[in-house]
Amino acid sequence: LSIEYSEEEVWLTWTDKNNDHHEKSIRQLAQEARAGNAHDENVLSYYRYQLKLFARMCLDRQYLAIKEISQQLGVDLIFLCMADEMLPFDLRASFCHLMLHVHVDRDPQELVMPVKFARLWTEIPTAITIKDYDSNLNVSRDDKKNKFASTMEFVEDYLNNVVSEAVPFANEEKNKLTFEVVSLAHNLIYFGFYSFSELLRLTRTLLGIIDCVQNP
Repeated sequence: LSIEYSEEEVWLTWTDKNNDHHEKSIRQLAQEARAGNAHDENVLSYYRYQLKLFARMCLDRQYLAIKEISQQLGVDLIFLCMADEMLPFDLRASFCHLMLHVHVDRDPQELVMPVKFARLWTEIPTAITIKDYDSNLNVSRDDKKNKFASTMEFVEDYLNNVVSEAVPFANEEKNKLTFEVVSLAHNLIYFGFYSFSELLRLTRTLLGIIDCVQNP
């Protein structure tokens, strides 16, 4: 199975055992699968496992795999699929997982310096604001933010929707996507994609999800 897209429409193409060529939009496959089409359901399931395999191949910055897979599955294409509400949750979760291991957890991203809890008195400023802190961030952070701007917006919007639900974890299938979105947010934070003010806002949302009370 291979994938391509144009004008925000994503298509899967494949060749069957008789060497016949097939192509179908991923949305149409999802729609037919929901309607009970066993063949299309199997195609989507096969592709979902293929995406999981790709992510495993790229795990821990395996650059031989990352180089090949990132050429076929770019940031924009993966984003379209993970944000498409017409696709099943488990497939969107697989795309989200792939985004992390193919495009986020790779060079030039490096973990931000952890907070130092022990400091000399002379190193501690007498006053500092969030604006002052953010102004010291380097330009490279803005460059990498631009590449993932849509992804970061999706992460924040999705988590805001989760925290606003009366029972956020009632849908087990959606929980798979929620887990991957939180994992993606975790890594975006660790790689320094967020400014301090953005991080405070995202942290409040994540704490809201953690603090939600489930009905027995």
